[in-house]
Amino acid sequence: AGDGDCGHTHARAARAIQEWVRARPPPAAPAQLLSALAALLLAKRLACHPLVGPLAVPPPRAVMGMASRQLYGLFLTAAARPLLNRNDLPTWADAMDAGIEAMQRYGGAAPGDRTMV
Repeated sequence: AGDGDCGHTHARAARAIQEWVRARPPPAAPAQLLSALAALLLAKRLACHPLVGPLAVPPPRAVMGMASRQLYGLFLTAAARPLLNRNDLPTWADAMDAGIEAMQRYGGAAPGDRTMV
């Protein structure tokens, strides 16, 4: 069981992503975009991360809680790799599979578990 803050965690992440997009154009290349999103969510403080850049108002704390931050970071980082050289629909499917596989491998969860996969 989690600590009951899933909705708050996702809302904070969504607000941070919105602020990031307002502050600068996101990368156009899919692999760079997913890597930048991973960096955004993994950052403990966003003010100085090189992939994310400055925000108008840095948040007072990390964007997401530790477990969620790590799992989303793993997912996005792994999903970015297949998209480095291709950007078609089958490659996007491979990217999502790679992200889920990374979450399962490092997080230990499997479909049917009562946790984030």
